[in-house]
This record gives sequence, structure tokens and C-alpha cells, in this order.
Amino acid sequence: MLKEFTSKKEKGNTRPSITVDKDGKWYFEGAEIIRKEILSLFYESLHFDDNGYYLEINGERARLEVEDTVFLVQGAELVKDSEEAFIIRLNDGTEEQLDLDTFRIAEGNVPYCLVKEGKFPTRFLRLPFYQVAQHAQHDEATDEYYILLNGRKYPLQGTS
Repeated sequence: MLKEFTSKKEKGNTRPSITVDKDGKWYFEGAEIIRKEILSLFYESLHFDDNGYYLEINGERARLEVEDTVFLVQGAELVKDSEEAFIIRLNDGTEEQLDLDTFRIAEGNVPYCLVKEGKFPTRFLRLPFYQVAQHAQHDEATDEYYILLNGRKYPLQGTS
């Protein structure tokens, strides 16, 4: 399956044939991949390690070139059942609970978190970040913003 998606050699450099742009769109040799069943297979077969993203299907691996992150947070909602939690909607169509312990604000004030059991870095789109940030509180003594959830403070601070 992945042989047709393997890396191409260009001027002595091996470049991945599959790329993902900053908007989460997948491409094969520059053409956008739009077939839902292929995208579903790729999301299910996605892995991330120290060298970046790769697909593994039937024992075959193919590296991806990813501009920022594969996953994007497209929506966020605070739900109050037995406990409070933010439910986030990802660009692969899934929903999960936001782990605020992994939430960070990177260079350029871009918010990120980890998803899929902490396996993948994920960038927030502007609207879902605002959907979370509207619940932030300000600590006058420390001049820091935080989210209070289930009696616990989660600082909203940047990373260097």
C-alpha cells in the first residue's frame, strides 16, 4: 500500500511524497488528498517519534513532511457533568477531553496541546482557543492567567 506513497529522490535528497500543510490538509506529490477513506486510514496509521511523523501500514513505513502539526483543534466546549472538562473536536472528526496539563502557548502566542493519549502535538485554531480562554481568570498577585477546573489551577503561560 505505502510503496506508491514512498519518498522521491530530488537532486540526491529524499523527500517525503506525502505532506501536511499548516491547515491540516494532506497532499501527495503536491495534489490534495480528499478521499475520506484514505484520510481515515492515514489518521489511523499515523505515528510520531523523535524524527517526526510517519505512517505505518502492514509493516511498511513512510515519513511525512509536516509544516506544523497534523492534528488541529477545531472546536472546544466546557462541559459540566460530574466534573468540569473541556471537550475538543479535532480535524480528524474525533472528540476528546483536553488535557490542560499539556496545554502551552508557544512562540507567536500559538496555543498547543497533546492529543491521542499524549502522542501527538496539536495546534489550536483561533476560535477554539478563544472558547477555552474565555474561561481564564487573572491572579492579580502574580499577574498570571489561569483556568480553574474542578478546584485546580491550570496556568496559561507561554514556553520559551
